[in-house]
Amino acid sequence: MIKDMLIEQFTKMFYNHSFFIGGIGGVISLTIPQWVISKEITIYHGILLGILIVVFVFEWLVGGRLAKMAKKRNSEYAIDALIRDFMIFAICIIAYGFDYLIGTGSVIFTLFTCAFIYHNFYSLMANVYVLGWGNHFPIWLLKWLDNEIKAKANKYFPDSEIETEFDKTIKDNDTRQ
Repeated sequence: MIKDMLIEQFTKMFYNHSFFIGGIGGVISLTIPQWVISKEITIYHGILLGILIVVFVFEWLVGGRLAKMAKKRNSEYAIDALIRDFMIFAICIIAYGFDYLIGTGSVIFTLFTCAFIYHNFYSLMANVYVLGWGNHFPIWLLKWLDNEIKAKANKYFPDSEIETEFDKTIKDNDTRQ
């Protein structure tokens, strides 16, 4: 079960380019000399892990609200989310351990932590849109989330059709021509 959950998470992360964003974070960590030289945990590590935890908390809150709205309030969803997020946090800590062992500063840690922050933020924003709060965010962001929004809508409301801002834009362009 945990193995399948991790495989699913990593597959989604390749699909939504989370590892690309994490790679950019890893490269950025090379520009901070304290991170490359130091083998100690610094405030930078704490900040990245703090951001990850804040995104987790917001995702739990919004996901719980969405599940309640969809009448899918099930402790199994909550337990799976808790296990998944614990595993993500553990992977970030293990990545720091690899950095420490092979002397790469914080490159591996930053790659994984930034990738997970991006991936969970992506999911959070899609949940926000499916909840109906999408009109509070820029349209370019909603186009970026189009596939994830549709996946979330199918997960929570399988019988309904949700129209994203991207769909509306395409429809408007078709009617103008």
